[in-house]
Amino acid sequence: YELPEDSQAARRNAVWRWVTFAMVAALVALVTYLAYIGFAGSGMAVDPGRSRNCTTPAIAYGWDYEAINYDRGSDERLAEVEDPTDCDVSAASAGDALLTSDGIGLAGWYIPAGNGARASGPTIVLAHGHGVNKSSMLGRADVLHRYYNLVLFDFRNHGQSEEAHTTVGMRERADLRAVIDWLVETRSPSAIGVLGVSMGGAVAINEARTDQRVDAVVLDATHATIANAIQARLDRAGYPVSLPAAWAVLLGGLMRTGEDMSAADPLQAVEAYGERPLLLVSGGRDDLIGPRDADDLLAAAREGGADVRLRICEEAFHGGAHATCARDYRDWVLGFFADALG
Repeated sequence: YELPEDSQAARRNAVWRWVTFAMVAALVALVTYLAYIGFAGSGMAVDPGRSRNCTTPAIAYGWDYEAINYDRGSDERLAEVEDPTDCDVSAASAGDALLTSDGIGLAGWYIPAGNGARASGPTIVLAHGHGVNKSSMLGRADVLHRYYNLVLFDFRNHGQSEEAHTTVGMRERADLRAVIDWLVETRSPSAIGVLGVSMGGAVAINEARTDQRVDAVVLDATHATIANAIQARLDRAGYPVSLPAAWAVLLGGLMRTGEDMSAADPLQAVEAYGERPLLLVSGGRDDLIGPRDADDLLAAAREGGADVRLRICEEAFHGGAHATCARDYRDWVLGFFADALG
């Protein structure tokens, strides 16, 4: 006996085939999208391109300075550039007098304190963010210059320093360590502070967690995790499913460099920083890091026993607190380093 034909079976089978096809197509589209984001995003992360800002301390403020590991004479031609923030003149590249442990040549500036303090006095190292260079730190250097000797330098693959993959905090630790080694060997400062912005902050706290020569750290516009920072940038640019896309970028970075960039997350490092002084500065309108990153860093630092303070410039965007809240920023940073370094 044959069952009567189900008039709806053919329709159900057709619908199921279309649903299956749509699900497979959506999955393929998602994987393709994530692969594209991972490829393009990691490419921008590991090779952000050189900033065209070639402003020197002499151009910006008329300060005297020592060129670290490059020919100072090459800076004379930069004074003739109409707009040094958009420079079409190539500055001299780093030599081999300041090398990292993995052989990367770095360039920088040593700027004596404006009050005539000795070279052995307290000195602050300024570490710039991703895709810019030491010239971008001159505004913050102006806050500190009167009272402290300063060192500004270019991370690998930035400014005048040698080409290499950027790893957003992993290999850049060797850069900061080499600069501190140079400072200790050539100047023997009584105390060392580090002020890092964004990626520079991630490098600063990761180096300071194991380098007891660093007496105090300022983290300016620094993310808690690199995944948060990438996700925020993707959201700002309008890319959908930004969280798995951020993971795809990190995976792409791992494939390009062999480094897991999330291993340099400041959230992990700040908890192991210890009891030394730490200042967190954040912008209330910063949409290039996670919305709770400053609070998360504060909580982790307290958990680790750090002498930590948090200051927020409500109207500042990413890295803009020193300009948007100029007077407050000066008070925050100078007050902090006065207590920490003298």
